[in-house]
Amino acid sequence: MSPPTASTASRTALAAEAIAGVLREHALESEQLRQLAPASVEAMKQAGLWRILTAASLGGSEAGLRAHVDSLFVTAAADPAAGWVQMVSNAHTWMVGNFPEECQQEVFGDDPDICVPGTLASQGKATRVDGGWRINGRWQFASGVDHGDWLLIGAIADTLPESPTRLLHVIVPKSDLVVDDTWFTLGLRGTGSKDLVADDVFVPEHRSVPTKLLFDGESPHGEGGETFFNRLPVLACLSVQLAAAVIGIADGALALHIERTSARREVYTGSSKAENPGAQMRVAESTTELDLARHLIRAAADRCDEVASTGNRLTVDERAEIKWHAAYAVELARRATDRVFASAGAHGIYDDSVLQSRYRDVNTACHHAIVDFDGNAQMYGRTRLGLDPGTPLV
Repeated sequence: MSPPTASTASRTALAAEAIAGVLREHALESEQLRQLAPASVEAMKQAGLWRILTAASLGGSEAGLRAHVDSLFVTAAADPAAGWVQMVSNAHTWMVGNFPEECQQEVFGDDPDICVPGTLASQGKATRVDGGWRINGRWQFASGVDHGDWLLIGAIADTLPESPTRLLHVIVPKSDLVVDDTWFTLGLRGTGSKDLVADDVFVPEHRSVPTKLLFDGESPHGEGGETFFNRLPVLACLSVQLAAAVIGIADGALALHIERTSARREVYTGSSKAENPGAQMRVAESTTELDLARHLIRAAADRCDEVASTGNRLTVDERAEIKWHAAYAVELARRATDRVFASAGAHGIYDDSVLQSRYRDVNTACHHAIVDFDGNAQMYGRTRLGLDPGTPLV
């Protein structure tokens, strides 16, 4: 098997660029609705952006991580909510490919262009019963929940002798759970990342997989694709995808700042803001930080695609490095955005300022646990010093 080619990634990015105007046009609507605008959802479907990581055997593109990353740079720059929901849903549709065949057919049926919202954190409880599980609890941060019929969620099992962590992931119809609208936040408002509530919901055995197998890419059900993409570790790959979305948001913020600064005048002197050396230095530093962030994430995505083409495994040290590079890329994106927003002037503070919205979105996205700066730095530092990573899930 060969890894996805650069032309595959380019085609996916071009498909995203073709609808970027639509996403940009509806970004404010998404924020006001507190869910992704319907026109954006449909445009992304027509562009094939919901099926990028879905197995070809299920009707998906199976285009690879680099293709997804390059498209996220585009969609998140146009509308952060669109990029974020695309990132989450594609990560989840990819993971569905590691569930039993019966579950895969239930979820995808005849339509590979679906969204699979949910949350990977094991926030609920699962109790073993005849034929499956009973789940109870509340799950936060179900991004894009308004646009999917199936959900992927994690739970702590009462008994799971085949797994040392007792963590379980299940697929459930959205109709079985209650969506609680708690999504009133600083940023990423258009993602609609609401809570999910389950009250004694039955989940058949074929819609469950132990988290350790799922996250390590060792599920016996993940061999249906044209590549070995399902053998890749989830957390490392998810961190790469999330970082790409954050970089895209920061790219959009920088572009807005440059456009506005080029036309601004100093309030008291009337001189060109673009002629100000401080303004020039801020743009230079932020531009280079985002260039470096993109380089780190593209290199990580390419490495994952290379491994997926061979059936080999990423080593623990490689996984730790990829997660750290993703966390560092997110930090670079945050710094780049903070720097230019600090010089945006008083008009940048108003609610109708798009730059203010992007500033809020970037700083909200940085709070995701997968790219926790301190935790990932410690993990990577441990492996560089010859120690174990300090966590069972890398």
